[in-house]
Amino acid sequence: MLKTLLFSLILVGFSLAGEVDLSTPSKAVESYYDALNEADMNALQETMLEDSYDTDIQIYALSLALQDKDFHKVLKEYQKSDKAKKIVIAAVEQKLRNRQKKSIIIQEEIPLGKNRAMVKFTEDLQKKQLYLSGHENTWKIDYLAGRKIN
Repeated sequence: MLKTLLFSLILVGFSLAGEVDLSTPSKAVESYYDALNEADMNALQETMLEDSYDTDIQIYALSLALQDKDFHKVLKEYQKSDKAKKIVIAAVEQKLRNRQKKSIIIQEEIPLGKNRAMVKFTEDLQKKQLYLSGHENTWKIDYLAGRKIN
């Protein structure tokens, strides 16, 4: 009985950890951090627009490239080669697995127009913000959503 209960709790924990909720800007930011903390690259990609995802991957990979000249060469090919992209993403996934988990507290969600928003939050007591854009019924992290529109 106890084994069945523990197994059920473990399954529920895994299923909740993998959920991505993009229904509001704040939920999207929470899902983004869950994905980072779990090193879930599929969930991470789901929370972001493609350009923002590629930017994140390359930023995380930069510190690895500075330590390894061969990896630096692979990183330079990220945009041009699917093979290089897979290698870089796998390296970033490993980096995320080895890093300390980050906790966030959402402070404020600020609309920036019809389909744009900014979420202000604290990450381990540091003030931060992320920009998001709305797409049908979902919100995704979009680094360009913070730009000024004339």
